[in-house]
Amino acid sequence: MAKRKQRRDEFQDISSYSSKQAYKKNQKKKKRTGLKVFLSFICVILVLVGGVMIYASTVLLGDLKTTTITKDKTELGISEETKSEAGITNIALFGVDARDYDGGTFAGRSDAIMVMSIDNVHHKVKLTSIMRDVRVYMGDGSPYDSGYDKLNHAYMYGGPEQAIRAINQNFGLDIQDYVTVNFAAMAKIVDAFGGVNIDLTEDEISEINKNMYALAAESPESMAGDVSTYAPLSAGDGVLLNGDEAVAYGRIRAIDNDNGRVERQQEVLSALLSKASSISKLEYPSIIQQLAPLCETSLTFDKMIGLAQIALTGFDIERLSIPSDVEGYASDYCEGGGWMWTYDTDVAAQHIHEFIYEDEN
Repeated sequence: MAKRKQRRDEFQDISSYSSKQAYKKNQKKKKRTGLKVFLSFICVILVLVGGVMIYASTVLLGDLKTTTITKDKTELGISEETKSEAGITNIALFGVDARDYDGGTFAGRSDAIMVMSIDNVHHKVKLTSIMRDVRVYMGDGSPYDSGYDKLNHAYMYGGPEQAIRAINQNFGLDIQDYVTVNFAAMAKIVDAFGGVNIDLTEDEISEINKNMYALAAESPESMAGDVSTYAPLSAGDGVLLNGDEAVAYGRIRAIDNDNGRVERQQEVLSALLSKASSISKLEYPSIIQQLAPLCETSLTFDKMIGLAQIALTGFDIERLSIPSDVEGYASDYCEGGGWMWTYDTDVAAQHIHEFIYEDEN
Protein backbone atom coordinates (compact mmCIF):
# COMPACT_ATOMS: atom_id res chain seq x y z
CA MET A 1 0.00 0.00 0.00
CA ALA A 2 2.94 2.30 0.69
CA LYS A 3 4.10 1.85 -2.86
CA ARG A 4 0.69 2.96 -4.19
CA LYS A 5 0.84 6.12 -2.06
CA GLN A 6 4.31 6.91 -3.36
CA ARG A 7 3.21 6.53 -6.96
CA ARG A 8 0.15 8.73 -6.55
CA ASP A 9 2.23 11.44 -4.94
CA GLU A 10 3.94 11.92 -8.30
CA PHE A 11 0.81 13.70 -9.52
CA GLN A 12 1.04 17.20 -8.09
CA ASP A 13 -2.36 18.67 -7.16
CA ILE A 14 -2.22 22.36 -6.33
CA SER A 15 -5.62 22.15 -4.66
CA SER A 16 -3.85 20.69 -1.63
CA TYR A 17 -2.08 23.97 -0.96
CA SER A 18 -3.92 26.04 1.62
CA SER A 19 -2.13 29.30 0.87
CA LYS A 20 -0.85 31.28 -2.09
CA GLN A 21 2.67 31.05 -0.67
CA ALA A 22 2.56 27.27 -0.62
CA TYR A 23 1.09 27.27 -4.12
CA LYS A 24 3.90 29.46 -5.50
CA LYS A 25 6.59 27.51 -3.65
CA ASN A 26 5.51 24.32 -5.36
CA GLN A 27 5.05 25.74 -8.87
CA LYS A 28 8.36 24.30 -10.07
CA LYS A 29 7.54 20.83 -8.78
CA LYS A 30 4.51 20.18 -10.97
CA LYS A 31 4.67 17.09 -13.17
CA ARG A 32 3.27 16.51 -16.59
CA THR A 33 0.03 14.60 -16.14
CA GLY A 34 -2.51 12.96 -18.43
CA LEU A 35 -5.68 12.96 -16.33
CA LYS A 36 -9.17 12.73 -17.74
CA VAL A 37 -8.50 15.36 -20.36
CA PHE A 38 -6.61 12.68 -22.29
CA LEU A 39 -9.80 10.67 -22.64
CA SER A 40 -11.89 13.67 -23.63
CA PHE A 41 -9.49 15.43 -25.98
CA ILE A 42 -7.27 12.71 -27.42
CA CYS A 43 -9.43 12.25 -30.51
CA VAL A 44 -8.81 15.86 -31.59
CA ILE A 45 -5.20 16.22 -30.44
CA LEU A 46 -3.51 13.09 -31.81
CA VAL A 47 -4.70 13.99 -35.28
CA LEU A 48 -2.37 16.97 -35.33
CA VAL A 49 0.83 15.08 -34.61
CA GLY A 50 3.54 15.01 -37.27
CA GLY A 51 2.85 15.50 -40.96
CA VAL A 52 -0.65 13.95 -41.05
CA MET A 53 -2.39 17.14 -39.90
CA ILE A 54 -4.34 18.13 -43.01
CA TYR A 55 -5.01 14.56 -44.17
CA ALA A 56 -6.22 13.50 -40.75
CA SER A 57 -8.48 16.50 -40.27
CA THR A 58 -10.36 15.76 -43.49
CA VAL A 59 -10.24 11.96 -43.66
CA LEU A 60 -9.43 10.31 -40.34
CA LEU A 61 -11.73 12.58 -38.37
CA GLY A 62 -14.65 12.01 -40.70
CA ASP A 63 -16.48 10.09 -37.96
CA LEU A 64 -15.93 12.75 -35.29
CA LYS A 65 -19.32 14.17 -34.31
CA THR A 66 -19.26 17.96 -34.54
CA THR A 67 -22.09 20.18 -33.35
CA THR A 68 -22.94 23.86 -33.32
CA ILE A 69 -23.89 25.68 -30.12
CA THR A 70 -24.91 29.28 -29.62
CA LYS A 71 -22.16 31.89 -29.67
CA ASP A 72 -24.35 34.40 -27.86
CA LYS A 73 -22.34 35.18 -24.74
CA THR A 74 -25.40 36.05 -22.67
CA GLU A 75 -27.00 32.69 -23.44
CA LEU A 76 -23.74 30.99 -22.43
CA GLY A 77 -23.72 32.81 -19.10
CA ILE A 78 -20.84 35.15 -19.98
CA SER A 79 -21.31 38.66 -18.59
CA GLU A 80 -19.55 41.89 -19.54
CA GLU A 81 -17.51 41.63 -16.33
CA THR A 82 -16.27 38.10 -17.11
CA LYS A 83 -12.49 37.86 -17.17
CA SER A 84 -10.90 36.94 -20.49
CA GLU A 85 -7.43 37.35 -21.92
CA ALA A 86 -6.06 37.14 -25.45
CA GLY A 87 -3.97 34.01 -25.85
CA ILE A 88 -5.91 31.95 -23.28
CA THR A 89 -8.75 29.70 -24.49
CA ASN A 90 -11.02 27.82 -22.09
CA ILE A 91 -12.81 24.67 -23.28
CA ALA A 92 -15.28 22.55 -21.29
CA LEU A 93 -14.58 18.81 -21.17
CA PHE A 94 -17.44 16.48 -20.27
CA GLY A 95 -17.45 12.74 -19.67
CA VAL A 96 -20.91 11.17 -19.79
CA ASP A 97 -21.65 7.65 -18.57
CA ALA A 98 -24.49 6.78 -20.93
CA ARG A 99 -23.76 3.03 -20.73
CA ASP A 100 -23.89 2.93 -24.53
CA TYR A 101 -20.99 0.65 -25.31
CA ASP A 102 -20.79 1.64 -28.96
CA GLY A 103 -19.78 5.07 -27.66
CA GLY A 104 -22.07 7.03 -29.96
CA THR A 105 -24.40 8.44 -27.31
CA PHE A 106 -23.48 11.76 -25.68
CA ALA A 107 -26.49 12.32 -23.41
CA GLY A 108 -27.02 11.92 -19.68
CA ARG A 109 -25.31 13.25 -16.57
CA SER A 110 -21.77 14.55 -16.95
CA ASP A 111 -19.84 12.38 -14.50
CA ALA A 112 -16.59 14.21 -15.28
CA ILE A 113 -16.43 17.99 -15.63
CA MET A 114 -13.20 19.80 -16.47
CA VAL A 115 -12.06 23.08 -17.94
CA MET A 116 -9.07 22.86 -20.26
CA SER A 117 -7.23 26.17 -20.57
CA ILE A 118 -4.76 26.42 -23.45
CA ASP A 119 -2.52 29.23 -22.24
CA ASN A 120 -0.28 30.63 -24.96
CA VAL A 121 0.68 33.52 -22.65
CA HIS A 122 2.42 31.39 -20.02
CA HIS A 123 2.97 28.37 -22.33
CA LYS A 124 0.91 25.92 -20.30
CA VAL A 125 -2.11 23.68 -20.57
CA LYS A 126 -4.17 23.96 -17.38
CA LEU A 127 -6.83 21.51 -16.25
CA THR A 128 -9.46 22.51 -13.70
CA SER A 129 -11.54 19.60 -12.37
CA ILE A 130 -14.88 20.53 -10.83
CA MET A 131 -16.49 17.82 -8.74
CA ARG A 132 -19.74 16.77 -10.36
CA ASP A 133 -21.93 16.93 -7.23
CA VAL A 134 -21.41 20.62 -6.42
CA ARG A 135 -24.59 22.61 -5.70
CA VAL A 136 -24.84 25.45 -8.23
CA TYR A 137 -27.42 27.98 -9.35
CA MET A 138 -29.12 27.15 -12.66
CA GLY A 139 -32.14 29.46 -12.56
CA ASP A 140 -34.84 28.24 -14.93
CA GLY A 141 -32.56 25.35 -15.87
CA SER A 142 -33.29 23.70 -12.53
CA PRO A 143 -36.55 21.79 -11.89
CA TYR A 144 -36.59 23.10 -8.31
CA ASP A 145 -38.09 26.37 -7.10
CA SER A 146 -34.77 27.37 -5.55
CA GLY A 147 -33.08 27.32 -8.95
CA TYR A 148 -30.27 25.15 -7.54
CA ASP A 149 -29.22 21.61 -8.41
CA LYS A 150 -26.15 19.44 -8.94
CA LEU A 151 -23.78 20.69 -11.62
CA ASN A 152 -23.72 17.35 -13.44
CA HIS A 153 -27.52 17.53 -13.88
CA ALA A 154 -27.15 20.59 -16.13
CA TYR A 155 -25.84 18.43 -18.99
CA MET A 156 -28.72 15.98 -18.54
CA TYR A 157 -31.33 18.76 -18.50
CA GLY A 158 -30.08 20.89 -21.38
CA GLY A 159 -27.02 19.31 -22.97
CA PRO A 160 -23.64 21.02 -23.36
CA GLU A 161 -25.08 24.54 -23.71
CA GLN A 162 -26.79 24.44 -20.32
CA ALA A 163 -23.75 22.78 -18.74
CA ILE A 164 -21.45 25.48 -20.12
CA ARG A 165 -23.85 28.19 -18.94
CA ALA A 166 -23.91 26.72 -15.42
CA ILE A 167 -20.11 26.65 -15.26
CA ASN A 168 -19.74 30.18 -16.63
CA GLN A 169 -22.41 31.67 -14.35
CA ASN A 170 -21.17 30.06 -11.15
CA PHE A 171 -17.42 30.34 -11.70
CA GLY A 172 -17.14 33.50 -13.81
CA LEU A 173 -15.63 31.85 -16.89
CA ASP A 174 -15.83 32.56 -20.63
CA ILE A 175 -16.18 29.03 -22.06
CA GLN A 176 -17.67 28.91 -25.57
CA ASP A 177 -16.74 25.41 -26.77
CA TYR A 178 -16.75 21.86 -25.43
CA VAL A 179 -15.60 18.28 -26.01
CA THR A 180 -17.66 15.32 -24.75
CA VAL A 181 -16.74 11.64 -24.56
CA ASN A 182 -18.90 8.70 -23.56
CA PHE A 183 -17.10 7.03 -20.63
CA ALA A 184 -18.69 3.70 -21.54
CA ALA A 185 -16.46 3.80 -24.62
CA MET A 186 -13.38 3.94 -22.40
CA ALA A 187 -12.90 0.19 -22.95
CA LYS A 188 -12.42 0.79 -26.67
CA ILE A 189 -9.97 3.60 -26.00
CA VAL A 190 -7.86 1.47 -23.64
CA ASP A 191 -7.89 -1.46 -26.06
CA ALA A 192 -6.81 0.83 -28.91
CA PHE A 193 -3.56 1.38 -26.98
CA GLY A 194 -3.07 -2.26 -26.03
CA GLY A 195 -4.26 -1.98 -22.42
CA VAL A 196 -2.78 -0.23 -19.37
CA ASN A 197 -0.53 -1.37 -16.53
CA ILE A 198 -1.81 -0.56 -13.04
CA ASP A 199 -0.63 -1.56 -9.53
CA LEU A 200 -3.57 -3.29 -7.83
CA THR A 201 -4.34 -4.07 -4.20
CA GLU A 202 -6.34 -7.11 -3.01
CA ASP A 203 -9.34 -4.89 -2.25
CA GLU A 204 -9.23 -3.37 -5.72
CA ILE A 205 -8.95 -6.79 -7.36
CA SER A 206 -12.03 -7.97 -5.50
CA GLU A 207 -14.02 -4.96 -6.70
CA ILE A 208 -12.73 -5.25 -10.28
CA ASN A 209 -13.85 -8.86 -10.47
CA LYS A 210 -17.29 -7.93 -9.10
CA ASN A 211 -17.60 -5.06 -11.57
CA MET A 212 -16.59 -7.28 -14.48
CA TYR A 213 -19.55 -9.53 -13.84
CA ALA A 214 -21.79 -6.46 -13.64
CA LEU A 215 -20.41 -5.22 -16.98
CA ALA A 216 -21.09 -8.60 -18.57
CA ALA A 217 -24.69 -8.43 -17.38
CA GLU A 218 -25.10 -4.94 -18.86
CA SER A 219 -23.76 -5.80 -22.30
CA PRO A 220 -22.63 -9.41 -22.81
CA GLU A 221 -21.60 -8.89 -26.42
CA SER A 222 -19.53 -5.74 -26.31
CA MET A 223 -18.13 -5.67 -22.78
CA ALA A 224 -16.98 -8.48 -20.50
CA GLY A 225 -18.68 -11.20 -22.51
CA ASP A 226 -19.64 -14.61 -21.15
CA VAL A 227 -18.91 -14.55 -17.40
CA SER A 228 -18.10 -18.25 -17.53
CA THR A 229 -15.01 -17.48 -19.62
CA TYR A 230 -13.74 -14.57 -17.50
CA ALA A 231 -10.52 -15.32 -15.62
CA PRO A 232 -10.41 -13.25 -12.39
CA LEU A 233 -7.35 -11.05 -11.93
CA SER A 234 -4.78 -11.26 -9.15
CA ALA A 235 -3.24 -8.41 -7.16
CA GLY A 236 0.23 -7.18 -8.02
CA ASP A 237 2.36 -4.42 -9.54
CA GLY A 238 1.93 -3.38 -13.15
CA VAL A 239 -1.05 -5.65 -13.81
CA LEU A 240 -2.07 -5.37 -17.47
CA LEU A 241 -5.74 -4.38 -17.74
CA ASN A 242 -7.70 -4.62 -20.95
CA GLY A 243 -10.40 -2.09 -21.74
CA ASP A 244 -13.19 -3.86 -19.87
CA GLU A 245 -11.04 -4.33 -16.78
CA ALA A 246 -9.93 -0.69 -16.85
CA VAL A 247 -13.59 0.39 -16.88
CA ALA A 248 -14.30 -1.96 -13.96
CA TYR A 249 -11.31 -0.47 -12.10
CA GLY A 250 -12.46 3.09 -12.81
CA ARG A 251 -15.89 2.36 -11.33
CA ILE A 252 -14.61 1.23 -7.93
CA ARG A 253 -16.13 3.28 -5.16
CA ALA A 254 -17.06 0.76 -2.44
CA ILE A 255 -13.61 0.63 -0.80
CA ASP A 256 -13.34 4.41 -0.26
CA ASN A 257 -15.44 7.16 -1.88
CA ASP A 258 -16.04 9.18 -5.03
CA ASN A 259 -12.68 10.93 -4.65
CA GLY A 260 -10.99 7.54 -4.71
CA ARG A 261 -12.90 6.69 -7.84
CA VAL A 262 -11.69 9.89 -9.50
CA GLU A 263 -8.11 9.11 -8.48
CA ARG A 264 -8.31 5.65 -10.04
CA GLN A 265 -9.69 7.09 -13.27
CA GLN A 266 -6.76 9.52 -13.30
CA GLU A 267 -4.33 6.61 -12.94
CA VAL A 268 -5.86 4.81 -15.91
CA LEU A 269 -5.69 7.91 -18.06
CA SER A 270 -2.16 8.75 -16.98
CA ALA A 271 -1.18 5.20 -17.97
CA LEU A 272 -2.84 5.83 -21.32
CA LEU A 273 -0.78 8.97 -21.79
CA SER A 274 2.38 6.97 -21.18
CA LYS A 275 1.26 4.48 -23.83
CA ALA A 276 0.47 7.27 -26.29
CA SER A 277 3.88 8.87 -25.84
CA SER A 278 5.64 5.59 -26.57
CA ILE A 279 3.85 4.45 -29.72
CA SER A 280 5.07 5.10 -33.23
CA LYS A 281 3.56 7.98 -35.18
CA LEU A 282 2.75 5.41 -37.86
CA GLU A 283 0.17 3.96 -35.47
CA TYR A 284 -1.66 7.26 -34.99
CA PRO A 285 -3.93 7.03 -38.08
CA SER A 286 -5.36 3.68 -36.93
CA ILE A 287 -5.89 4.94 -33.38
CA ILE A 288 -7.49 8.18 -34.55
CA GLN A 289 -9.96 6.28 -36.71
CA GLN A 290 -10.94 4.17 -33.69
CA LEU A 291 -11.32 7.10 -31.31
CA ALA A 292 -12.96 9.78 -33.45
CA PRO A 293 -16.48 8.25 -33.30
CA LEU A 294 -16.31 8.25 -29.49
CA CYS A 295 -16.12 12.05 -29.20
CA GLU A 296 -18.41 15.01 -29.80
CA THR A 297 -17.26 18.63 -30.02
CA SER A 298 -18.36 22.12 -30.97
CA LEU A 299 -14.83 22.97 -32.10
CA THR A 300 -14.35 23.49 -35.82
CA PHE A 301 -11.50 21.67 -37.55
CA ASP A 302 -9.70 24.99 -38.09
CA LYS A 303 -9.93 25.82 -34.38
CA MET A 304 -8.80 22.32 -33.39
CA ILE A 305 -5.75 22.67 -35.59
CA GLY A 306 -4.93 26.14 -34.28
CA LEU A 307 -5.24 25.15 -30.62
CA ALA A 308 -3.43 21.85 -31.01
CA GLN A 309 -0.51 23.52 -32.78
CA ILE A 310 -0.13 25.57 -29.61
CA ALA A 311 -0.76 22.76 -27.12
CA LEU A 312 1.65 20.35 -28.83
CA THR A 313 4.68 22.64 -28.52
CA GLY A 314 5.92 21.16 -25.25
CA PHE A 315 3.61 23.00 -22.87
CA ASP A 316 3.60 21.84 -19.26
CA ILE A 317 0.32 20.51 -17.90
CA GLU A 318 -0.91 21.82 -14.54
CA ARG A 319 -4.08 20.90 -12.71
CA LEU A 320 -6.43 22.18 -10.06
CA SER A 321 -9.30 20.39 -8.30
CA ILE A 322 -12.35 22.25 -7.00
CA PRO A 323 -13.34 22.21 -4.16
CA SER A 324 -10.09 22.36 -2.24
CA ASP A 325 -9.10 23.49 1.24
CA VAL A 326 -9.23 27.07 -0.05
CA GLU A 327 -12.99 26.91 -0.65
CA GLY A 328 -13.92 24.75 2.30
CA TYR A 329 -16.79 22.32 1.76
CA ALA A 330 -19.57 20.45 3.54
CA SER A 331 -22.26 17.97 2.60
CA ASP A 332 -25.88 18.94 2.13
CA TYR A 333 -29.07 17.59 0.60
CA CYS A 334 -30.87 18.91 -2.45
CA GLU A 335 -34.63 19.06 -2.88
CA GLY A 336 -34.57 15.65 -4.56
CA GLY A 337 -32.92 14.03 -1.56
CA GLY A 338 -29.52 13.61 -3.23
CA TRP A 339 -26.19 14.46 -1.63
CA MET A 340 -24.25 17.50 -2.86
CA TRP A 341 -21.07 19.47 -2.23
CA THR A 342 -21.68 22.96 -0.91
CA TYR A 343 -19.04 25.69 -0.79
CA ASP A 344 -18.52 29.34 -1.62
CA THR A 345 -18.50 29.45 -5.43
CA ASP A 346 -17.30 33.08 -5.37
CA VAL A 347 -14.15 31.96 -3.56
CA ALA A 348 -13.86 29.05 -6.00
CA ALA A 349 -14.18 31.44 -8.95
CA GLN A 350 -11.34 33.59 -7.61
CA HIS A 351 -9.23 30.47 -7.03
CA ILE A 352 -9.86 29.26 -10.60
CA HIS A 353 -9.08 32.70 -12.07
CA GLU A 354 -5.77 32.92 -10.20
CA PHE A 355 -4.89 29.47 -11.54
CA ILE A 356 -5.90 30.08 -15.17
CA TYR A 357 -4.77 33.68 -15.59
CA GLU A 358 -2.00 33.77 -12.96
CA ASP A 359 -3.40 37.12 -11.87
CA GLU A 360 -4.03 37.69 -8.16
CA ASN A 361 -6.13 40.75 -8.98
